[in-house]
Order: sequence, then structure tokens, then C-alpha cells
Amino acid sequence: MILVASAIFIAFFSYLIVPGLGGLQARSRWRRFRKRVRESALLPEVGFDPGGNDSPLGSHRFTGRIEALQGGDSLWIRGEGVSVQALMSDSEIYILPSESASPPDAQALEEERLPEGTPGTLSWKQMTTLQEGYRVYLIGFLERRDGVLRMFGSREVPLLSILHDSEDVIPRAVWSGRQKNEYWNSLTPWALLAGSLALFVMASAVFRTYQAFLPARIFLLLALIPVLPFLPPGVAFFFFYLANWRRARFLRAERDILGLTAFLRAGDAVDDMAGWGDDLPHNTIPLIKSCRRRALISELAAALAFVLGFILNAALTLFILYQVT
Repeated sequence: MILVASAIFIAFFSYLIVPGLGGLQARSRWRRFRKRVRESALLPEVGFDPGGNDSPLGSHRFTGRIEALQGGDSLWIRGEGVSVQALMSDSEIYILPSESASPPDAQALEEERLPEGTPGTLSWKQMTTLQEGYRVYLIGFLERRDGVLRMFGSREVPLLSILHDSEDVIPRAVWSGRQKNEYWNSLTPWALLAGSLALFVMASAVFRTYQAFLPARIFLLLALIPVLPFLPPGVAFFFFYLANWRRARFLRAERDILGLTAFLRAGDAVDDMAGWGDDLPHNTIPLIKSCRRRALISELAAALAFVLGFILNAALTLFILYQVT
């Protein structure tokens, strides 16, 4: 019983706890990303610099193109009539997926165009290889020092840099800024591999040492959990799960776009964004609630389909193990 309890703990820890913690971390990170991007629409934009004494100028946003690299941690970015020196050490750098289509608007939402791509993350070393002229959107603190405008961040609030290829960087970042599947994050592959390998080793040891077939079968079944959803016949339920999860992801992205529109209107920032969101309904609160409700329903349907497919494949696998061991 101790061995079985240990195996169940390993499976629970490797397959649920570790990926779950990674998923919570990923969801929290993307939530902060969308919040900062959304709130940046109400920040003053760096414009023409009339000069003046050295002083801190507060939080700003800035859109420009990469002009030159200076030293080991700064980047010159050229905007409309002004250049800014961005201090990139400890900054958060994202690159938006390339989009040839128009930005999300009322028509796009009706067609349910999904945010297929998630913004990628870059290191400062990778960013230094980018060509001159690449578009950058910055969110951070602005100061004038030695006659130069500089943007920077802090350890608590790092400079946010978004590389993009469109005019509508704010709605596009909010639209796509979420994990495709929170369960599948940077911790998940290693946790699944470690858990599955440990359970295979335990099963092999039990078979050789104790000739205890029932515990060994349980260990083998637990070791196969990472691949069970992809095996027939339960794989049909997995495809149903994917469709519903994809639907839920779209609804959550649509909720964020509607929330962005409401936020901009409340902050009188629509004109500043060249009228973005004029095609969307003015009373967005009922639509936001509807998106939240329908997303929850789709997520529950996805979870149910996944569990049913898993139970079916697990029962079939256990039956096969009984026949061959």
C-alpha cells in the first residue's frame, strides 16, 4: 500500500500540482501584461521634446522604430519628431505575432477570428540582433537627463517593450496576450517526463522484485497518463475538448477586447486611438458578462470531454495490461 500511495502521490504531484502552479504563474503573467497594455492607453505619449532641465517626467508610452544600439543595455528609438534612449536592462520584451488581417473589430468578433498566436518573449541578447527600423512600443518611466529623453523601468515595474508590425498595437496585444493552454507551460514537459519515468522505474522494480502484478499494473497505468488522452478511442473526446477550449479562449479574448473598449471610453482615450472601437457596441457590460458565462460553459464542456476520454482510455489500458501481464 505504501508503494501504491507513493505512486499516486508522484502522479498527482507531477501531472497536476507542478503544471498547475506553472499554469497559475502563466495566467498571472499574461493578466499583468494585458493590464499594463490596457492602462498604457491613458498614459501621455512621448512627443516633441522642447527641452528643459533634467527632471523625472513620470510614466509614459512611446511608439517608434529601432534606430541604433548603444553600449550593452540601451537602445535608441526614433518616433515622430523625437528620439528616446530606452534602458533595456531588466526589461520585459515581447514580440506580437505577425498579422496581415485587420485588427479585432466588430466584424472580426462576429466572425470569431481567434487569436491564434501568443506574443513571444525575447531576451535582450536576442533583441540586439533585430534590424534597424523594427517597430517598438514602450511603456515605462520617462526622464530627461543630460538633455536626453530616457525611458526605463524598475525591478518592481520593468520597462515593457513590445515589437510589432501594425498600427493597432494596444488592441492587438490585448487580443492575443494570453496562454493558449495554461496547463501546457514551461514546467509541464519536464514534470510529465520526470513523473512518467519515475513510475516506469517503480513498475519495473515491482515486477522484478515482488512479482506484485496489481501494483505494477497500477504503476504502468499511472506512467502512461501523459499519452492516454491521445490514444483511440478516447482521442475523439480529446478533439471535442480542443474545440471547446479553443472556443473558450476566443470568448475570453473577446471579453478582453470589449473590456478594453469600455476602459478607453471611460478614460476618454478613444480619440487618441484614432477612433478604434467605434464599431463595437457602446453598452458592452452585458456582452462582457455573456462572454464570461459562455467561456465558463465551454471550459466545463472541455473539462468533461477530457475526463470522459481519459476514463475510457484508462479503463481500456488497464484491461489490456491485465491481459498481457
